[in-house]
Amino acid sequence: MLKWMKNAGYSVVLVIADEFKNREAMRELRRITFAVHWTKPAYWRPTPFRTRLGKRFPGLRALLWDSAKPFLRKLRTTVPRSLTATATQSRGEEIHEYFISDKLTRTVAKLARRYRPTAVIAEYMFATPLFAVFPSETLKIVDTIDVFSLKEHQVLSFGITDFLASSEEDERRYLMKADVIVAIQSREAELLRGLVPERRVILAGVDFDVVGDEFNAGSIPDRITVVASDNPLNVHGLSGFLAECWPAIKQARPTATLHIVGLVGKMCRVEDPSIIYSGWVSDLDAVYREASVVLNPAMAGTGLKIKSVEALAHGKPLVAWSNGVDGLKYDGQAPFIECSSWTAYRDAIVRLLASEPERTALSKRALAYARREFDADSVYADLRKCLGSAKHVNVEREAIGQRELTSRA
Repeated sequence: MLKWMKNAGYSVVLVIADEFKNREAMRELRRITFAVHWTKPAYWRPTPFRTRLGKRFPGLRALLWDSAKPFLRKLRTTVPRSLTATATQSRGEEIHEYFISDKLTRTVAKLARRYRPTAVIAEYMFATPLFAVFPSETLKIVDTIDVFSLKEHQVLSFGITDFLASSEEDERRYLMKADVIVAIQSREAELLRGLVPERRVILAGVDFDVVGDEFNAGSIPDRITVVASDNPLNVHGLSGFLAECWPAIKQARPTATLHIVGLVGKMCRVEDPSIIYSGWVSDLDAVYREASVVLNPAMAGTGLKIKSVEALAHGKPLVAWSNGVDGLKYDGQAPFIECSSWTAYRDAIVRLLASEPERTALSKRALAYARREFDADSVYADLRKCLGSAKHVNVEREAIGQRELTSRA
């Protein structure tokens, strides 16, 4: 979205609240934005390495801190430190305190006065309380990315914990602070329109560069690929696949190999010479090029599944649960294979591995779908209209104000 905004001529001021300041990421963000401002998040607490002793011995602190960061990141994603229930706090109040600090509010208010933006976009609904520091004429947009009131049914019911799961009442309260609500996929757009009918709901999915027709010429026969992080949804799904599908697939296709890319492999490692584990890789294009079939094994979740979008944009035969392709609407033949049981999942993979014509046909449909649906101008068309309207309104207001000053003079 940031790249599209820059290409469309918008000047974007980005505010990041994150515990760890990645210098390489900051350089890239500064390249595609007007300005980047970084601050500590509300949940951050000083570590033992950020002390007066650490300032006196920066080399020792750097050595200890670099060793501790991976562990602390893992701890941060699994055990939120500030989300501790009290007798007087509601769930919504806990989450608010977790995300919105006084320092962040002061920082955003200062930047609002400095830049006087035409519009402000909050990433996730939990940031919408910051809209209060902007003047009424600023268009306030929330990019939802997820519908958090769906998590009880689509996440918690699978035995997966998610501390951000919210009630419809809390979600509506957050969303009502915005003027415009951006949904990431079509089904969630309809749900949000029902939840907040007083607000305008638009659709802006994910844009992706789509590969050329010749991309899949180098695929490895019988290569099955999974690309995923180590979040609980991916771990749950891949563990199920390894237990329910993989033994039968190997029996049907003895030459099959499974390539697991990403941190999910550390959480789902089994002793099997036909499974290749890769952690972080610098060139995902090479990974996808080698794949004959790509899987999204996650059975649960909300929002738009980036793993599915990425596979389609690479023109790969995709096998996924219904939840994994939720919101990817199509006409005619499906550009992917959607499954509702592990049996169907297993059979689809075996059939695709055995049939090059079916893989080729599915690959062509995937590419055609991706070129049509993931084009940036198409994805952000509604958002462009909103931002254009806001700019026009602000220009008119400035003109009216200037005429008033002239008449008084």
